[in-house]
Amino acid sequence: MKSQFFNNVPRNVTILAIAVTIVLGMFRLIPLLILVWIVALSYIIAYQYRGGSKNKRSSFVCLDCATIHQANSCPKCGSKLKKFYSSTNSYGV
Repeated sequence: MKSQFFNNVPRNVTILAIAVTIVLGMFRLIPLLILVWIVALSYIIAYQYRGGSKNKRSSFVCLDCATIHQANSCPKCGSKLKKFYSSTNSYGV
């Protein structure tokens, strides 16, 4: 659970950007403040894009028979009850 807290890169970048915004806001360095948010948002977008390219197809797990598949309905039992599957266990099953 503790490693999952530190592995959330977009949230950590946002928290860091807020902290830097507070410091720069105290000194009224508005151009640098805008630059910090542009860099933070660019980094988050690049991180999401890079992470999304690894798993081009989403996997699901059937809630009836626990089969991992990519189809709309389970190929084993035909059920449409499914949950998003992640092999890293960071979300989903």
